[in-house]
Amino acid sequence: MPKRILYLGGGACTLVALRRIAEEARKAGIEVEHTIVTNSEWHYFPAFFPDVALGEAEPDDVRAPVENMARAYGARLVLDTVTRVDPAERLVETAGGEKLGYDYLFVCLGTRYGWEDYPGLKEAAVHNYTLEGALEMRRALAEFRGGDIVVLVPEFPHRCPGYPFEVLGRLVYHARRRGVKARVRLVHALPMKAALEHLYDLAVTWHRIHEEIGDIEYVMGKQVDHVDPSTKTIHFKDGETMRYDLLVATPPARPPKPLEDTPLVWSKDPRFLETTFPTFRSRSYDDVFVPTDSAMPSVNLPFAGVPVHYAAVAAADTVLAELKGASGPILFPDSMTIVLDFGKTGVAVVFDVEPAPGGVAKTKPYIAAKHPMIKLLKYSFYKGWIRSVKDLVPLHVST
Repeated sequence: MPKRILYLGGGACTLVALRRIAEEARKAGIEVEHTIVTNSEWHYFPAFFPDVALGEAEPDDVRAPVENMARAYGARLVLDTVTRVDPAERLVETAGGEKLGYDYLFVCLGTRYGWEDYPGLKEAAVHNYTLEGALEMRRALAEFRGGDIVVLVPEFPHRCPGYPFEVLGRLVYHARRRGVKARVRLVHALPMKAALEHLYDLAVTWHRIHEEIGDIEYVMGKQVDHVDPSTKTIHFKDGETMRYDLLVATPPARPPKPLEDTPLVWSKDPRFLETTFPTFRSRSYDDVFVPTDSAMPSVNLPFAGVPVHYAAVAAADTVLAELKGASGPILFPDSMTIVLDFGKTGVAVVFDVEPAPGGVAKTKPYIAAKHPMIKLLKYSFYKGWIRSVKDLVPLHVST
């Protein structure tokens, strides 16, 4: 009997794991049944959404049909919403009534956004963490006539921890190109001391870039209570307030709804899922793998897309080793590079990675390079990723 592998979600996590297992299993003559469950017909590249918000990319640049993935790698595609995950029973249910069993489950549902925990924030702020949000932010920037732009980080960690810092520069440059005078202010939940402890070398370089750009200020260690959209005012828990003309926010991270009441949630911080390094196997279930972004904080990796790519490969290789009856170390790269765009220049951040006790990683980040060319490399990679998914052909077709 072929092994049944079920992938929840249609993003990069699923694509990388599916491609790896399908290609290697085919070479080894191993039969596998793949099923993808996703509620969208599109495979998105979310790291490209800021470019849509800033008018530097269009919606078709950041998405490709998810059907291409399924067809290329011989997977069944279920376009439906996951409503329940029961890992104890090896069962996943959907809104359309499907009940799907599995031998291996890949949890690639990403992150839900908990706007409801900050009253008024969703109504007041724009963001580019979804395509719809990016298009709304694009409209808001087009209507912006000058004043104070506040980039608000209500809690940490959040997806793409470097994003608030890079978008500061991009917003200033966007305003200047339009001939609009703007002051951009970062309001971050982390106190400056904690930010330096987390990102010292990175933070110092980013701050120097912001000083060169100008019109950028930091306000650190502010805890948001609520936002009043009618007066464009942020209310903080210490009783202070701050007005804005345009509010850009990073969404608070929460577990996907169908996983909220399962043992897959991280007991130390229920905002996130839990996984293990370096196999990305669930701590609770041997047949469940969690290489998704919302699990990265549980293993001390950046809450970002690059580690998800490598995590999906490591999880896939773990499954392949079991399918082949083989054993051996599951390799996670000892370094990974994340590229940021600050508008004026680009920065390559390298994370040295090594295993640490307790099934987590030890990371050491540093600035590898700073150069305007890095911006172009980042943009080219994003374009190439989506182009490759648009051009996918079935494995048995010779090209």
